[in-house]
This record gives sequence, C-alpha cells and structure tokens, in this order.
Amino acid sequence: MPDSDKPNSDAAESDAGSSGLSLSVATAGTAVVATMTGFAYLFSLWASSGDISPEQTLKIASAQYVAGNAIVAGELADTIVIDEESETEQEWLPLHSFLLGAGQFEKAMLLDSPRARREELQLAIPPLLRAEQAGFPEGRSADGHRMLGLAFQQVGDYEAAAKHLQAAIDVDLTLRGELVPVLAVARARRPHENLNEAILAIDEYLNGESLDAEHQIEAYLMKIDWLIRLRRFKEAESTIKLSYKIIAPALQKHARWSLAARDELSLKDAELVIKKYLSSVQRAHGERLIADIPAKANEQISEAQRETLMKILKELAVLQREAEPALASRSRLTAAQAFLLAGEPDLALAELTQLRQQRPFREDGLEGGLSEMELLANHGQGAESVQTAKYLVREMQQSRHLNFTQKKEAEFRSRITEILAVLRESGEYAAVVEIAESIPSLFGEAPALIEKAIAYRDWGDATLKAGRGRGDEVSRDAFATARARFRGAGDAFASAAEKQFDTIEYVPTLWQAIDSYQRGRHFSKSIPLLENFLRYEERLKQPAGLVAHGRALLAEGRPDEAMDSLQTCIIEFTRDPMRYEARLLAAQAAADSHNNEEAKRLLVENLSDGQLTPQSPVWRDSLFTLGELLYAESDLATLAALALPLDEKIEKLREIEPDLNEALRRLNEAVDRYWPLPRAQAAAYELARGQLLASRLPEAELESENLLDAAQRDLRQKANRYRQSALDRFTAMVRFMDMAERDDDLSEKQNAILRNSLLGQADTLKSMRRYAEAADAYRDMSLRYMNEPPALEALLGQSRMARILGRDREADMLISQAAVVLDRIGEQWDDRFDEMTRFSRDDWRNYLQWMTGRLDQASRLSGGNRR
Repeated sequence: MPDSDKPNSDAAESDAGSSGLSLSVATAGTAVVATMTGFAYLFSLWASSGDISPEQTLKIASAQYVAGNAIVAGELADTIVIDEESETEQEWLPLHSFLLGAGQFEKAMLLDSPRARREELQLAIPPLLRAEQAGFPEGRSADGHRMLGLAFQQVGDYEAAAKHLQAAIDVDLTLRGELVPVLAVARARRPHENLNEAILAIDEYLNGESLDAEHQIEAYLMKIDWLIRLRRFKEAESTIKLSYKIIAPALQKHARWSLAARDELSLKDAELVIKKYLSSVQRAHGERLIADIPAKANEQISEAQRETLMKILKELAVLQREAEPALASRSRLTAAQAFLLAGEPDLALAELTQLRQQRPFREDGLEGGLSEMELLANHGQGAESVQTAKYLVREMQQSRHLNFTQKKEAEFRSRITEILAVLRESGEYAAVVEIAESIPSLFGEAPALIEKAIAYRDWGDATLKAGRGRGDEVSRDAFATARARFRGAGDAFASAAEKQFDTIEYVPTLWQAIDSYQRGRHFSKSIPLLENFLRYEERLKQPAGLVAHGRALLAEGRPDEAMDSLQTCIIEFTRDPMRYEARLLAAQAAADSHNNEEAKRLLVENLSDGQLTPQSPVWRDSLFTLGELLYAESDLATLAALALPLDEKIEKLREIEPDLNEALRRLNEAVDRYWPLPRAQAAAYELARGQLLASRLPEAELESENLLDAAQRDLRQKANRYRQSALDRFTAMVRFMDMAERDDDLSEKQNAILRNSLLGQADTLKSMRRYAEAADAYRDMSLRYMNEPPALEALLGQSRMARILGRDREADMLISQAAVVLDRIGEQWDDRFDEMTRFSRDDWRNYLQWMTGRLDQASRLSGGNRR
C-alpha cells in the first residue's frame, strides 16, 4: 500500500510547524518522481518494441502500485482504454478506475499549495467513485475508502469524507490511529455537524491508542475547541488544565512542540472566556454578527468583564509577537472579538485589517477580511468595504496557500450576501454595486448579478422616496434618476436569468427583471421577457404575467395587442384576483382604441362585481377612471355641440346630459370617499369644471325664441346654480391649496390644480356677469404669479373685465403691462409656457405685439381720448 501523507488533526487547514515536514516531503517527492520517470520511460521503450495487451499493462500497473509507485501505476492505467461494452474487458474496469484514481490522489498529495492539491484531488475522486461503484479490486477496499475520505476531506465535502473514512476503518482496523482524528474533524464540520459525535470519536481515539504526549495534545486541542463551541465550558476548562499537565514535562525540556502547545492552550483560554461572556449575551432579533459577535453585545458586558477582557488582550498581544505565524494570526481574530465585546470597534478594526494583510494569505486572512467588511458595513462605510472586498478577491484568486473548500465557499457567499444586505440598509447602494461587480469569479456570476440588481432596485426605490414631495408626487429629476436605476436592476436581473436558463431559478429571476423594467417605465424592454415568462411559467401563475404584458403593450401604444393578453386573463382565469386589474387595464386599452362603451362596461363590472370593496386599490382606481372617462367624453361632446346651430346644439346637449350627470355622480363619490388623495384633488377640479359643462344646456335653451318669462327665469336660475356650484368648488379648492401650501411646498400637480382653479374662479364670475369680482380675481391671480407665465392669462382676463366695465384706459395699460411682464419672465420658464398657458413664449410675444399695435392704432384714431 502506498505511504501517503498521514493527516494530522487539521492537515487540510494548517501548515503550522510543518517546515521540516515540507522539506522531507519535497525531497522524497523528487526521488519518487525521478523513479517514476525512469520506469515510465523504460516501459514506453518496452511497449513500443512489441505488442502488449491491456490486461498485461494493468497487471504491471498493479504491481507498481503494490511496490509503492502509485503515480506510475496511474500513468500506466491511463495508457489504455477499457471498452465498457465488452464483457471480457468489463472485469478490468474496477482495477483500471482504482489505479487511475490512486495515481491522481498520490500526485495531489505531493503538492504544497492547498488550491493546487484540491484541484488535483477533484480529478481523483470520479475514478475512485467509479471503482467503488463497480466494486473495489480485491484487497483494495480499505485503500479506496481511505483515499476517497481524505480527498473529500481536502475539498471540503465533510459528509462524504466521514462516510468513507469510517468505511476504511471498518474494513481495516489498523487505520484507526491514522484516520480517527481526521474522521472526528470531518464529523465536526459536516453541514449538519454533530460535535458531540466528534467528541465521542476523539475520546475513543484517546482511550484506545497508546499515544505520546504530543499526539495526545493534538487530540485534546480539537476536543477543547468543540467543547467551547458546545458551551460545555466546565469540561473545556478541565481539559485545558489536563493538557497543561500533559505538556509540563516537555516544557521543562523546552521541546518545540510543547511550546507551540502552550501557546495554543493560552489562545484556547482566551477563546473560552470570550465564548463564556457571549453565552450570557441576549442577541436581539435581526441583530447583525461581526466576527461572530452580535453588533451590540458590548452593551451587555459588565465593567468587571471588560477589565478581564483587557487582561486577555495583553496576553493575546504577547502571542501575536512571539507565537508561530499561524497562531499569531488566529490570536488577532480573538483579539478583535475581545475588542468588540469591550466596546472598542476601532481597535477591533485595526486587528482585523492587520489579520487580512498578513502574508501568506490563508484562511485566517479571509476570516479577517470578511469580519472587517462586516464591521465596516455595520458602520455604513461603503467605500472602505469596497476596498476590502477587492483586496479579498485579488488575494483569493492569487493565493497558493488558501484552502477554499466547499464549506468555506458556502460560508463566504452567505456572509457576503449578509454584508451586502447591511450596506443596502445603510443606503450604500453604489458600494454594493461595485462589490457585486468585483466578486463573480468567487461568488458566481448569476448570484453576483442578482445582488447588483437588488442594489439598483432598492436604490431606485430610495430615490423615488427621497424625491417624493407634497401630494406624494415625485420630482422630475428624481424620477429620471430612479428610472435609470430601475433599468440597471432590470438589465442585471435579465443577465442573471440568462445564466440560470436551465435551472428552476430562471422564471423567478426573469420576473424580477420584468418587474424592475416596469417600475422604471422601460416597458419596451419588458415585452420580450414577458413573452418568455408566459412560455415557461406554470399556467396557474400566468395571470400576473398576462396583466404585466398588457400593461407594457398599452404603455407602448399597442392597445389592440394589450387587449388580447388582458382578455385572456379575464376569460381564462375567472377566479384569479388579477382579473380585476386586467379589467381596469383593458378599460384603458378600449378607451385608447376609442371604444368608450367597452371601457365603461369593464369598469362598471369591476365596481359591481361584488368581490371588490371600496378599500381595494383596483375598485378605487376603477371609480376614478370611470368618472374621468365620463367627464372627458362629456367635455369633448359639449365642445363639439357648442359649434352647432342652436336647435341642434340644444338637442345634442340634452343627449349629453345623462352621461354628464353620471360623470358628476361618479366624481363626487370618488371625492367623498378618497379625499384628500392626489387623484381625488384632480377629481374635485374636474367636478367643478363639470358644473360649468352642465350650465351649457340651460344657457343654450335661454337663447330659444318665444320663451315665457317664467321659463326664462327658471333656466337662468338653473344655469346660475350650476355656475355657483362650480364657483364654490373652485373657491374651496383654492382655500385647500392655500392651507396646504402653508405646511409645505405644493407638488407640480397641485400647483397646476391651484392655477387652473384660480382661473376657473375668475372665468366663472365673468360668466355670472359679476365683472368687478372677476376683475379682482384676475388681479389676485396676476399678483400671485407675477413674472411667471400664468400672469399673462390673468392680465388679459383683467383687461377684458376693465373694458366691459368701461375702463378702456386701464384695459389698455394692462395689455401693455402684459408685454412688460413677458419680457421679465425668466428663461427657465420657456418650456413651461405651453403647459401653463394657451401659447408658447414666441406666440405670446406675437400676440401681444399685435394687441399693442391695435391699441396704438386706436389711440391715434381717437386722438388719445380713451378713458
């Protein structure tokens, strides 16, 4: 049997005190390689001189394995190909696979670099597993399980390692001394670790073997570590005391191993105190861990405990100066934990930074870097976290000494994920994006993209929240910035979904991309993703996708296609709650296709379905949309009717009246139920305008001939009631906005409603022939919006009222004043003229020049005698 490296308590994890061993292994390795090379060369000459069958080659390889030349045996086995379909060759398959795996295993164990060794062992495991499946060659079962157990131990699959190590011991009891310590470590590090079982194994090893003091201490140190982790502190203390007694004779002789053991026990003493103090700390729900210490643990540490920690820190400082490098590194981590418990985060950070920067970069350096990032993230130091993350990535990719096992890889991903979550909570979104972009090689491309996407998405949400002002309205700049961030989220989620195409995560990640694009109003980018979503998602989960597809198509101006998706949801998923939102969007699609009757039918179905209540957002939006649709329809129809001859106009206005009354009823209900929501404020303004629309019919009927005085009086009163109702609503809206403005700035929509309400107030007074009051209302509006575009409308309105009141000179002065005001309006308003008034700046200039020209002409003709 080949004499492979015998594992110590943690051969895969530590190189402490191995300088002499490394030299001997390197020397032996050189000799073995030379021997192998010579034999391989001779074999190649012999094989080339004549025919040699695969069976003969395998027999020679097997002989080389027995002689201790496992690498040569593997190389010989690699020269032949076994036909697995051939019955005659199948019997050689177990031996062939075994020799291939054994040779690869021995090659790997000669390597110094943990990373290189782990990569080579990954190649050894498959052939050894094939040999096990086919049945190990006779007499090689123990060897096969031993190599598999050690290989799995090195690559970090501790569950498999424990299984094969136990199997090796069961087959060959002489392997107990070599493998029991490794088996105990494997059991302690399994995903569902059972430290009690590991302690039993190590106790069995201690009791069943005749061990010298050095090997006893190796076992006791493992046991102490596990006892501390299990919080069996009294047993740990007694085991530490026993260990001190065991090493005492060797210490008197200054044996090197005993000095190292003393330092290890000193460190265990410190770890024991820290873990004991931690056991009394009550960790709050959701409290973050920093280097395995709750972030606020120091608040529960007494003054006496703090003094003890300070004494321990002095002892740890001695270890950092005098102990071997590996132990000194571990003592820095323990010191950092002590500083955290003592409420000294800056000193803890210094220890962790030094630990991270120690050479060569090993597992302790990785632990220091991760703990440092946890501490930095907890203090919201995003830029520093980025620097540390990039350092770790570089070192992890380059280090030959880091043993990055499967378990450590899983822990790395878990802790980085938590760190990124803490940074997001602190608002350090840019840092999260930068870290996510730097870790794909270690974290995985898809997971890194998802972390980046989540950061962008949360960043977009935070931007919208920060940019939200009065009336729950988001500023234009904030919305534009948020859109860009939601697009970044959508792009990252979409890229992650591509990489997850053949996994069960594909569809959920695809939906995240769709949701991010739609939240940023990037509907065109979401449409192709939605088509894939609907192709691969389970049928019962498709309604949300159909609704999102319809929404995107509707936003892109494709209402007919949107209607197809929305009707599919409504018709095929009659019990799914998404059908209500589908109806709402379908109503909008129908309205965009100029099918208002279908739109109204769908909205009424939502309101009268019986399943929705007024508290439902969809019911609320359906009510608002129905009222707004009816109002807009009535407004357009009334405007067209006013251009008709009198008899046709009256007839048309009478046709419009039922729909207008329904619009007013729906708008009034919406305002009563949902005031003062922003949409309810807009509905209140439309309700006031609707009263003016309702006054058009009695106004038109008053123009009819041969009306009796009583009929004229009734129609005039009816028209005035509508106008008065409109005036009251405009006035109430102005008062509400004035009160709201005292508390905070108005939103853009609120400013628009206020501006239009002021103008509506003045226009209504004019229509009621209350010209003096109308003139005052226009004047108040011009003063409120002085040197802003609305002042022009107000000045012209005031001028018209002055002229009606016979004050022509004042009217002329107001027009001239409007021309002056236009010149005073700053350039920042140039793109707002069309939005706030009837004209652009240039059109206003031309119009006012024309008006003032007419005034000059009239003045010359009258000789300047205008009042």
